[in-house]
Amino acid sequence: MTTTNRNWVQLVALALVPLLAALALIGLVGARADSAVSAAVVNLDEPVTVNGQYIPMGRQFAAAIIDRDGDNIDWTLADAPSAASGLKTGKYSVVVTIPKDFSAAATSFSANDAETAKQATIGVQVSENAPVTDAQVAQEISRLAVDTINSTLTSGYLDGIYVGFNTVGEQFTTIVDGAGQLHDGATQLADGVEAATQGATQLSAGMAQLQDNGPLLVDGGNELVDGIGDLLDGTAQLDDGADQLADGVGQFASQTPQLVGGVEQLAEGADQLLGNLPAFANGSAAAIGGVTELRKGLDAVIAGLEGAGVGDLSGLDQLASGAKGVQQGAAGLSSGLQQVSGALGGYSQGQLDDTARGVIAGVNAQFQCPVADPQTCAQLEAVFAQGVGAGFQAGTGVAAGMLTTSDPATGQSLVSGAGALATGAGQLSDGVGAAVEGLGGVGDQLGSLNDGLTKLRDGAATIETQAAPLVANAPAIAAGATELNTGIQQLGTQVGALPDGVNQLSTGARQLADGVAELDTGVGTLREGASTYVDGVSAFVDGVGSAADGTSDLTDGMVELSAGATKLSDGIGTFATELAKGADQVPSYSQNDREQLSKVVSSPVERTDSLATSTQVPLVSLLLLSGLWLGALAAFTVYRPVPRDVVASREPSVMLWLKSLWLPAAIVGGQALVLGIVGGVVLDLGVGKTIALMGVLVLLGASFVLANHALAGWLGHAGRAVSVLLLVLTIGVGISSSLAWLGPVAAVSPLQNGLELVRTWLSGGSGEVGIAAVSVLMFIVAAALSFLSISSRRRLSVDRFRQRLTRAA
Repeated sequence: MTTTNRNWVQLVALALVPLLAALALIGLVGARADSAVSAAVVNLDEPVTVNGQYIPMGRQFAAAIIDRDGDNIDWTLADAPSAASGLKTGKYSVVVTIPKDFSAAATSFSANDAETAKQATIGVQVSENAPVTDAQVAQEISRLAVDTINSTLTSGYLDGIYVGFNTVGEQFTTIVDGAGQLHDGATQLADGVEAATQGATQLSAGMAQLQDNGPLLVDGGNELVDGIGDLLDGTAQLDDGADQLADGVGQFASQTPQLVGGVEQLAEGADQLLGNLPAFANGSAAAIGGVTELRKGLDAVIAGLEGAGVGDLSGLDQLASGAKGVQQGAAGLSSGLQQVSGALGGYSQGQLDDTARGVIAGVNAQFQCPVADPQTCAQLEAVFAQGVGAGFQAGTGVAAGMLTTSDPATGQSLVSGAGALATGAGQLSDGVGAAVEGLGGVGDQLGSLNDGLTKLRDGAATIETQAAPLVANAPAIAAGATELNTGIQQLGTQVGALPDGVNQLSTGARQLADGVAELDTGVGTLREGASTYVDGVSAFVDGVGSAADGTSDLTDGMVELSAGATKLSDGIGTFATELAKGADQVPSYSQNDREQLSKVVSSPVERTDSLATSTQVPLVSLLLLSGLWLGALAAFTVYRPVPRDVVASREPSVMLWLKSLWLPAAIVGGQALVLGIVGGVVLDLGVGKTIALMGVLVLLGASFVLANHALAGWLGHAGRAVSVLLLVLTIGVGISSSLAWLGPVAAVSPLQNGLELVRTWLSGGSGEVGIAAVSVLMFIVAAALSFLSISSRRRLSVDRFRQRLTRAA
């Protein structure tokens, strides 16, 4: 092949290789959006039941992923073995595995238990036998599906929360009412505590008084013990007396038959005595009348003796016999009245014997109750018995008084008059007897007879005087004797029941003795209890002292409690008021409101459901500029940056510089035009913007030619290596921001500056003017360095030039 043919091959290769590389890469950019990635979903999830609802979250998640089919990915529902095999063969670029506890974990928050709630997870496996970008696309699809499921679950959870808000709002009214009732209760509590405080104050005062009077209670208890001791002594004596009473009553019971016999004899004697007493009283009155006649006769006898001497004395024997009878009758009357007076006097003083008690009991037995009520009958019977007893004593008292009451005229009573009568009758009988004996023995002793008759007359006068009350009271004596005889006869009739009563009395007396013995024992026990009581009272007094101190503290505490209760009431009132105000602020949501809020809150930022792919502008811009830079680099790899005759040539340095640049610049300019057209088509820029892109690329291509010429001209192969390094740095920074630390190095690169200018202009960004100014500055600097790489060689020595030329070659 000739040199000319070789130059044309180099020229074509230099023009086409960078251009074809850039076009291929740009073609990949356009084809990427139309390619499909094969992926598989393995569902191992076991559905769960929550609140009676069957929830297959794994199935739903798999369905959400498969619904993405067509978004640059072809999803297949597979089992675990086939999915694993597909990963190894490259059939599936990625496999998404849903674990068996996916549903349980995804719904664990429904229990509202933070300890059991956990997040659901999925497994994503990328095939080692698949393109790199396929895994990224599959992961993006699974992320979108996870976001969808999360949004659905969150929406349901939030819907429940908003329903809870509605429920809270409905129940808030109840809470407000409850707070009002609580305030009322707190107010009542405060009032009650205030009343309790007043009561505690009164209690404290009362306890203080009780504490002051406690010692008095102890002293009283001691006196009680002493009194019970005295009572114990008395009950002992009473026990002895009861025993003696029982013994006496027993003896009396044994003698009651004799008493009954005596009473019966008394009744018989009383009947004889008192039955004849009226006749005796009348006879006594008649006898007294005879004494009066006797006195009168004695007066006549004495007068006759004094006047006529001794006469016929045959009537004196009869007179003596009559005087003797008067004496005996008066003596019996006096003795009987004395016995009757003594018995009646004892009855009137309550000294009743069995006869009198029998009479009273017989009268009481005649009582008949006029009503049907037993209690009233018992009371009436008791009153009747008291009246009978009182009447018996009053009647016997009146009778005794009649026998012993003195006559105002004579000063004599029936009893004393009967005694005087008996005395006078005795004197009369003695005088009459003496007179008869004197008259019968000595007839001639008339003088003595006269004296005796005078004495007899005087005695008769005395009897007449002394017996005057007896004569006057004879009717009353007769009536009283009759009444007394009647009572004694009744006594005799009823005294037969006395033995039974006395036996009952004996039994009762013995029971009384036994009861008194028990009483004595009980009093002893009472004394012990009283001693215990006194000890307890002492302890009580001590306790009262402590309680008094405690009630004082209680009063202070109640005062503080009252103040606290008042504050509590005020606080609850404020709480109820503010709660009522807040009741209107509790939100309430309709079905549409809940759906909208759940949607917004679960996904505050709206996004499209399409894949998150970058626009084509950054990558196309990077490829366009990289192609131009690569073309400029390749141009000065094929062509010498510095001519061989740079030193020997007579042409100006400018001409030599232009000769070195025109062909690479033309090749890169052509590449810029082609790449501008391709970029306009790929990016669908339109004709005008495509032409503008072509112009920008041509200018940047010229700048790239100058920069690569300067690097190769000054540094030779090292400059070309720097050019490659700048290309790599620009591609790295352009692909990922994670390499931003390379930014300062790439910033000095015309390639990086040109990339930022084209990318900013195509994306409609701001700052392109400043970037363009920097690009112009870099163009000027590159042009200057490029020119100097030629002109500086012409001033070098031959040896130095040869060295550099050798290094550049």
